[in-house]
Amino acid sequence: MNKRKVVIRLSINGHDKKSRSKAFKIAVSQPGVNSAAMKGEENNQLEVEGEQIDAAVLTKLLRKKLKKGAELLSVGPIDKKDGEKDDPKIELVQYPFYYPYHVVPQYPFYEVTESYQGGCSIL
Repeated sequence: MNKRKVVIRLSINGHDKKSRSKAFKIAVSQPGVNSAAMKGEENNQLEVEGEQIDAAVLTKLLRKKLKKGAELLSVGPIDKKDGEKDDPKIELVQYPFYYPYHVVPQYPFYEVTESYQGGCSIL
């Protein structure tokens, strides 16, 4: 899969628990997010890891909901540790769809009989 790490610097005090918990709730509510952590010297950098995270949308939401600044610092793949192996990649190959034979449309067959027995000569 497409695992990536997003780092966003927030304009909050590192000891402001209310803003930190609100930032965590916003980050974890986004689709594809697996984990979130506060890092950095001043505890003001939100590090989010997951699959197919939209970093721009997440940064915009943090700015809007926290009503404070949020700056996107980096987006990149997750660093692998020494003991971890690379996941095997599975490729999906699509073949064009072919009909196995030519299909002739079937039409209903109706027999028309002369059932009119006279009466009017106009028809």
